[in-house]
Amino acid sequence: MSSYDRKIRYPLVAAIILIGAHATIAQVLLVRELLVVFYGNELCLGVIFGAWLLGVAVGAGVGAKLMTGIRDRLVLFLFLLLALCLLLPMQVSIIRLLRYLIDVPYGQQISIVSLLWSSPLIIMPFSFVIGFIFPFSVSVFKGFTRGGATDIGAVYILESIGSLIGGAVFTFVLAPMSTSYEIMAILTSIVLTNLLILTLFIGKISHRKALLGASISLLVVVLWLMLSAGVDRLESFFVEKRWESFNPNIELIESVDSRYQNIVVGKEHDQYSVYSNGQYVFAFPNLYEYGPLAHLILSEHPAPERVLLIGGGIGGLVSEMLKYPLEGLHYVELDPKLLEVTERYLSEEDKTALADERVEIFPVDGRYFVKKSRGKYKYDVIFINVPDPSTAALNRFYTLEFFQEAKDLLEPDGVLVVSISSSVVYLGEVVGSYTGSIYKTLQRVFPYVIVTPGQTNYYFASSEPDIVTTDLETLISRYKERNIETTAFSQYHFLPYLEPQRVRFIQEHLKSRRDLRINTDSKPVTYFYNLLLWDQFAGGQLQGLLRSLGRLKLWYFLAAIGLFLVIRLGLTSLAFRNTAKEKRFNSLFAIATTGFAGIALEIILIFAFQNIYGYVYEMIGLIVALFMMGLAVGGYICNAVILKKQRDWLRVLMYIVGGVVVYSLAVIPLIKWFPFLHAGSATFFMILIVIPGIITGLEFPLASRIYLEEEVDPGPTAGMIDSADHVGAFLGAILTGIVLVPILGVTGACIIIAALNGASLILLSALVVKMRATQKSL
Repeated sequence: MSSYDRKIRYPLVAAIILIGAHATIAQVLLVRELLVVFYGNELCLGVIFGAWLLGVAVGAGVGAKLMTGIRDRLVLFLFLLLALCLLLPMQVSIIRLLRYLIDVPYGQQISIVSLLWSSPLIIMPFSFVIGFIFPFSVSVFKGFTRGGATDIGAVYILESIGSLIGGAVFTFVLAPMSTSYEIMAILTSIVLTNLLILTLFIGKISHRKALLGASISLLVVVLWLMLSAGVDRLESFFVEKRWESFNPNIELIESVDSRYQNIVVGKEHDQYSVYSNGQYVFAFPNLYEYGPLAHLILSEHPAPERVLLIGGGIGGLVSEMLKYPLEGLHYVELDPKLLEVTERYLSEEDKTALADERVEIFPVDGRYFVKKSRGKYKYDVIFINVPDPSTAALNRFYTLEFFQEAKDLLEPDGVLVVSISSSVVYLGEVVGSYTGSIYKTLQRVFPYVIVTPGQTNYYFASSEPDIVTTDLETLISRYKERNIETTAFSQYHFLPYLEPQRVRFIQEHLKSRRDLRINTDSKPVTYFYNLLLWDQFAGGQLQGLLRSLGRLKLWYFLAAIGLFLVIRLGLTSLAFRNTAKEKRFNSLFAIATTGFAGIALEIILIFAFQNIYGYVYEMIGLIVALFMMGLAVGGYICNAVILKKQRDWLRVLMYIVGGVVVYSLAVIPLIKWFPFLHAGSATFFMILIVIPGIITGLEFPLASRIYLEEEVDPGPTAGMIDSADHVGAFLGAILTGIVLVPILGVTGACIIIAALNGASLILLSALVVKMRATQKSL
């Protein structure tokens, strides 16, 4: 290290760690904010991660190219730290104003096209700086260890440690107690304090006064906002503006972030509406919508005694169901905060219903409750009252696996009820495929399935004949026998739900469709059809592209990878004789394919975690932190090995890439067959997330070591390796989140990950063989 470096060793280490923490907290904040704007749709996860990683890749590449002409790298490093403090609050504010900025009409979803171009524009400035600063971090750290490759590894490890700390602190400390603007204020004040210490102790550097003036001024502003409640006012202002962009005619009553979601309560006249991550969930009091529904559902069973209701029990549904002679009603609601917030506005009748001794409320994920209740409870009716499968989280309640799990909780003559949005008079190709996929999936589990026509299709499924029915006389007879007293329903309400001609039309239409697909956890086709509907309702700009993607086959990807491999091997054997260039290319390609695998497996495991345990909103920070912990562990191990002994580094790289291939394929049976409901299973799942991080971390210093055999300055090398890593990760995030999992499923995605890294392994093996042959010939 240089003379001034010795004096600032610990503040510099702290600065690198804070970069990692800042990056992770920023990433998680941006994900949470964009999930609200995009109605909780996880499609944005792939786009957000992809945009983030592309920004880092471009930033690292540009930094590597430009730094050779920059003399005072430390000064630029310090100004970049200052820029990070300014960028994040601007980005969060822009997200909350996004619907205004891109002129989205009230009540309309932001189109997929708008999502694809707006997210990168918002996210990439911050991630570009994160990537740009990396080679400069390595440069100011030069001499920290005993070699250029291990200097790169040291910075990589410190950033990863910072990411781990940032993710853990966000998940367990900041998120439960602080708003987004409070979190940013706390983080900015810490970063600025460390920046001031660095600037003061460095000594004479250019632009020192400008740095001190800007840092002190910004820190004073942040502290003043924190002490004067200005941060709270900023939070309230931008929450209000975001709400107005969704529903300007509905008064915002309350907005809170729970462990699982952003919850908003709005009021119009005397009715309250509840929104989860921007998406409408239910309204109350709403007796004349939920009341008839309650009677229709319970009339589809000859003698219902025990009912399981998953979601949406507030607003009249529970109170009407309790007018039947039920023995018990189990109401499952994932988020206790939702019940706590809405209880303040409930009518006395609803409060009384929820307090009824026959009602038992379970604050747990509905999917997880069904899994855990096997052999413990039995029900006559199960009603899945959740919104449409517009997100992967909601799609979990419409899959083959879930219907099988729900069937295990039903009595032999039990009835499963599920609903989905449809069309009143016309079922086009997309709507027909969408609602038809639920019909086809239910038919795979239950031999008897009926469907009601209308704007919402209600599916009733049973294992025994003569239980569910569309016969009006049978339903009216069942209803009359129970002598229910209610103002919300009469026998004449059955006709609008089950008008005979419309019933025949929809049943015949669904039975005639031979192309209907089954919706599963590993291949969520209904979720993909919902994306088609989303695009259709927002203008249909991507209909052709999305339909083409829907026809993709696994072998297309495998053929493309094989063709690339044949061309590359042919070129290296016939045209390219420079093994030094080939070694650099193969090391960059290896780190890119491993970066692809790391983020792709992380997204796959996030979806799998959500399928099993039901929540990701709270855990995003921890999941990112665990992945970064893996990077730090892998990087530390590899750095230690590099420092100890000279080895055949190409061969070591081959073993690591081979490990990626094996792990990618191992994820398939692990997700499918591991007993995740056993004690400690969540901990085991988190280990699965750490492993891709360890593999990627092992490879980063190693690829740097191989690349540095042909380079002198570790700074540009760090930029090139970091850029390759993040280009691969960018492609992995985009393809996995948008194409691979929704269309090819988890199995297909894992096979493609393995094939891509298998290609890298073959290229490395061919190079090792070539180099050995060259040595023998000499």
